[in-house]
Amino acid sequence: MTPDEWLASNEVRLEQIQTGGGYPTLFALFGEEEFDLELDTLFAFGLARLLDRVAALIERSGSR
Repeated sequence: MTPDEWLASNEVRLEQIQTGGGYPTLFALFGEEEFDLELDTLFAFGLARLLDRVAALIERSGSR
């Protein structure tokens, strides 16, 4: 599935997230005319945060 296909298949859900009020920063970004959602960048960011947390858990468990 290409990024464009994924975005098209999730358009309704993304609209609900954008207008739901739970993510004001995301709402502001989507409100900008030139904002382009790059799925590879979003994935890399999310994966990095997940791996940071796993590393912290490993570090904490090693100090017991």
